[in-house]
Amino acid sequence: MSVQRVAAIDLGASSGRVVGVSLNDGAVAIDAVHRFENEAEERTVGDASRWCWNMEKLQAGIEEGLSVVAGSGHIDSIGIDSWAVDYGLLDDRGELVAPVTAYRDSRHQGTFDRLRKALGEERIYASTGIQFQPFNTLYQLAADAIDPDRPLDQARRMLMMPDLIANRLCGSVVGERTNASTTQCFDLAESRWITEFLDAAGVSEELMPEVVSGESAAPLGTLDSSIADSCDLPRDTPVRATASHDTAAAIVAAPLEHVGDVFISSGTWSLVGMELDQPVRTEAARKANFTNEAGVFGTVRFLRNVAGLWLLQECRRQWRSEGVDHDWPTLQAMAEKSTPFQTVFDPDLPSLAAPGDMPRRIMDHCRRLGEPVPQDHGAMVRSILDSLALRYERVVRDLERVTGHAPGNLVVVGGGGSNHLLNRLASATTGMQVLVGPSEATALGNALVQFASAEGIDSLPALRSHLPAARVGASPDDLPEVADRLDDVRARFDAQCHEPLIHE
Repeated sequence: MSVQRVAAIDLGASSGRVVGVSLNDGAVAIDAVHRFENEAEERTVGDASRWCWNMEKLQAGIEEGLSVVAGSGHIDSIGIDSWAVDYGLLDDRGELVAPVTAYRDSRHQGTFDRLRKALGEERIYASTGIQFQPFNTLYQLAADAIDPDRPLDQARRMLMMPDLIANRLCGSVVGERTNASTTQCFDLAESRWITEFLDAAGVSEELMPEVVSGESAAPLGTLDSSIADSCDLPRDTPVRATASHDTAAAIVAAPLEHVGDVFISSGTWSLVGMELDQPVRTEAARKANFTNEAGVFGTVRFLRNVAGLWLLQECRRQWRSEGVDHDWPTLQAMAEKSTPFQTVFDPDLPSLAAPGDMPRRIMDHCRRLGEPVPQDHGAMVRSILDSLALRYERVVRDLERVTGHAPGNLVVVGGGGSNHLLNRLASATTGMQVLVGPSEATALGNALVQFASAEGIDSLPALRSHLPAARVGASPDDLPEVADRLDDVRARFDAQCHEPLIHE
């Protein structure tokens, strides 16, 4: 390969990073990382209070990161990935018409209910195969359509978050397929926006961008001259589409070898699923609320979103505000000493989706449910990890029933792969061996797709051959003390879950 070094801009809902990735002698390696915080903030928008993203702070973190990565060597191209569903609205001057609302804001609940009733869940799922979530882009756009400030009247282009950043870096106004597929108004099979759904939402199709594939050979554009100069980069540095949805990028770097392998992209969210050749839009898949999202090279990520380490992040944030700042190793050590499966709850409860005093909300829910209330920080962390592992196991059960594929290995990538207790719990509950891939899988996947688009590589096995080997993270017998309790705990957990388990 002639491309030797790229910058991967990887934006998460709690932090961002700019990563330098080199390709030397057929192996990829990270050689520079700049991290920065990214949190939604409460802002007044018109007469309403909303959770919004601080785009100025985000842009500053990106540009500082590009400077850091450029200081370590030449950059052949830049690619951007981020979380899904959120977007910005640009006017005819290319300026935002309103702050970018974060998906954890509650403004879209009414439009979520209205459009599901008006269009029918069966019809929506048959066309998109996307998991029903109140914050999906379709329902956010519908909320903009009835906003008293009428932002759609001023808007000329909607761009998903990574496409919006690309616009700021190089002026591009196109969308990218892996992120477009998450919106619940894009037909993946026909690669087009669904006019009927947009009309029902009150949105003109003219607002929606042209969609390109992440592995497209042609760059989106070259770096804005003022940004290039401030970051000490050549003005002709190309910005490439890459796999712009962070989960799509992460799964590129997942060491999946068999059809039945189950991936967990573990971070703020846990994305649990299988990589398939074709979407699964059956009634069983709809009832189990699985999503079919576009991967690279025609693959489909068949998965379910699980509320991941967000719960711990919010607990830690609350405890820090109270003067107690536990680091991650300390939290894990505290949980190790707590009684296993003493308290379990559904981590996907809608009441736990918004920011703010997570420990109190979990304790209040446990009181209502009759579950033991966690009495200290270690017990709270343990209850979260136990509950996440039980949710993983429930998704794995549904994956096997809906796809017909017997599960193989449980492949964990992302920052959550370093949580050894969660790995052992996941292995114990599912009965699967856990393999741990790269912690910076998203940045590596982003970079690999840039390499692929520059060099014309057209297969995932060829890309994955450049990754380091996975390590064994856990085996089912690593926690023998919980084995005798699993059947009772599963029944207790299943009774709480707000969606039915799919039966054969």
